[in-house]
Amino acid sequence: MSEHDAEHDFDAAARALETRDVLAGTFEVGGEEFPLETREPTLGEIEQMEADLEDTDELEQIQAFVDEYLEAPRVDPDKLGLSKLRALFDGMRAAWNDMETIEDAEAAMPVESGNESRRSSRR
Repeated sequence: MSEHDAEHDFDAAARALETRDVLAGTFEVGGEEFPLETREPTLGEIEQMEADLEDTDELEQIQAFVDEYLEAPRVDPDKLGLSKLRALFDGMRAAWNDMETIEDAEAAMPVESGNESRRSSRR
């Protein structure tokens, strides 16, 4: 691989890492499952939001996360009942932490020769 090709691969890798997709997930209310779509927050965004909300209670923090990162369904978190707000947030967190999605992405990434044995499942 030439130096130019390696530089192009690193540029593509940086773009892939910096692009944030909308993640699909589900939440459950009353024993029924519903779809949701959420943007994945960055660690910096989480830290900033937690710092901004440091003097607020957990439910206010959940409202802020839902308001900021929920893409669909379009709802106003201030108008949701507490149990439904928490169910929605739990679904969003599950989408952010979906190991199957992460493993599928890892499997699609090219691996340098010699590093194949280092990759292991997180499950």
